[in-house]
Amino acid sequence: MNEETQSPPRRRRRLAAVLAAAAALIAALYLLFACSGIPFIVKWRTLYIETAMSTMTHQWLATAFLPDSVIQEAMKDVEARFEENLIEASDIARTDPPSPASAGESGRTPEEQALADFAALFPEIDLDTLPDSIAWEDLPVYQADGLEGIYTTAGDKVWAIDVPNKILIMTVSGDGYQGKLAIAKDSSQVILAKNTLSGRGRTVTEHCASNGAVLGINASGFYDPEGKGRGNVPMGFVLSGGEYSGEALKGRYQTAGFDRENNFRAGRGLDLEELRDAMQFYPIIVLNGEKNIDGSFGMGIQPRTVIGQTADKATLMLVIDGRRVGHSLGTTVSECADILVRYGCWTAMNMDGGSSSSMSYNGRIITKTSSSMVDGRYLPDAWVVKGMPFINVLK
Repeated sequence: MNEETQSPPRRRRRLAAVLAAAAALIAALYLLFACSGIPFIVKWRTLYIETAMSTMTHQWLATAFLPDSVIQEAMKDVEARFEENLIEASDIARTDPPSPASAGESGRTPEEQALADFAALFPEIDLDTLPDSIAWEDLPVYQADGLEGIYTTAGDKVWAIDVPNKILIMTVSGDGYQGKLAIAKDSSQVILAKNTLSGRGRTVTEHCASNGAVLGINASGFYDPEGKGRGNVPMGFVLSGGEYSGEALKGRYQTAGFDRENNFRAGRGLDLEELRDAMQFYPIIVLNGEKNIDGSFGMGIQPRTVIGQTADKATLMLVIDGRRVGHSLGTTVSECADILVRYGCWTAMNMDGGSSSSMSYNGRIITKTSSSMVDGRYLPDAWVVKGMPFINVLK
């Protein structure tokens, strides 16, 4: 008897049996994921829980489907990790900056000198990958983005070279993530741009525009009751150009910012009188040139923003895209530390992430925000790099 000649009751019984088997399989898979002690499953279950619980609006992805005891077990030592991360103040790297070669030194031709000066400014670039179309006469004022075929010595694709502003931007990628890393060679140009609007914050691009900046990333978190915040009330204090506002937060929050000698500092006991621009967030992911965290640190996989500094005082700005299937899901804070360490980071602090994470360059967002706003969320402040006067910086 074929399917067409079966009686309706028999077809219904067969369908019910298939549905029951499917339901039993789903139940078995759920119990395996929710209750199994197999290390591989525990690892990914914990990462799932951390990712959900580290958001403000998506915690239901854990609480609606997993027992509270399982969630509590996964998150039990998170606060202890943050407690261990607290320090009084990061050390200042003590290095002597390299001395640039003078024009004509060692009998160099103008072409050799231009290339030597370019290499001294951007030692991260693999010079063998520079195309022949870039003439040596253009190197002292070279400025271009969306580049193809140029790589760093660490193997990352160079996205922009901006000699006048002493900025290098590369695309970084790994297992499930993609983003941008910018290196601003002159940290004296890096400031914390503070919002001055009353009804809302500013996008990163707007923060750049209002401060004459060419590059910027998001900084502080902000109060967002019921997901309806306007991004104008920062979490923690803000120190911008030596002017203090807001209230300091304790717990896992630590201070991150630049002192008056342009050293990037981090810690909970920093003397604010010695700082010019600073804010609060967590955790410190690189300390004294080494990773300061392991794993997801209870924060899961998210879009990320990080700021740090190398031993020779170049500022590192990292933004990892996330929550975009097929492009980038996000990453852990530990993977962010790995990226920065390979570029010589000395100290780095994690910033607000999620849908706040965005990087702007020359008046437009160059990362893919997970925010519903095309130009990124409104934010209370941003780390921005002010434009340099038009001078020949390769000298």
